[in-house]
Amino acid sequence: MNLFSGRPTSFDPAWATHGLPDTGRQQIAGAFQRLGQQVELLLVPGLFGSGPDHWQSHWEQTYGLKRLHQTDWETPTPADWEAALTTAVEASSRPVFLIAHSLGAVLSAKWLSRHGGQKVAGAFLVAPADIDQTAHPDVTRIRAFGPLPHMPLPVPTAIMASSNDPWLSLPRARELAGQWQSDFLEAGAVGHIGSSEPLGLWEHGATAMLDFARRKFPFRVQ
Repeated sequence: MNLFSGRPTSFDPAWATHGLPDTGRQQIAGAFQRLGQQVELLLVPGLFGSGPDHWQSHWEQTYGLKRLHQTDWETPTPADWEAALTTAVEASSRPVFLIAHSLGAVLSAKWLSRHGGQKVAGAFLVAPADIDQTAHPDVTRIRAFGPLPHMPLPVPTAIMASSNDPWLSLPRARELAGQWQSDFLEAGAVGHIGSSEPLGLWEHGATAMLDFARRKFPFRVQ
């Protein structure tokens, strides 16, 4: 059952960021490790994949996360992308927690709406591409992934959105959070959250995700 109501949610970063910056980063790394002992953390990139400067790539390298691979990142087809996600989920021996960006967040939401919560414990959906309403010129590449789900998703999810994202307006992000019964988290004014904005390790997003997961999974953070 999804226990999250879709109301705006403030995360509490205190447990992850106290002390010197190096201490905060160590605490975040430790929290990733402890969460990863309970669930399989799977990065789900969007259109064009996530390049070396993308926060997903930094998380993969720094925290040892797994990444979903697609055969075609530039001209994606829904059936192929869905099949790749299905294969990855089914191959896991543990429940999977999806960490998705842009079209990857759309893929994750649609997969959950179609397959239910089987073997997926939850999802952190960053800047889902608003296929239904965006005027972004690249939307023609991903139009086939629409329409977006309109019903509650079957597992706990959180949407994290930017106030100046060309793919997703903040009011629309709130609307999707309500429809999907997702927690809603604001990232600040950071564009499409990683596609063209080098955010490094993006500690803000990591802390928000870990706090969301902590409310779902009772892993120790200190």
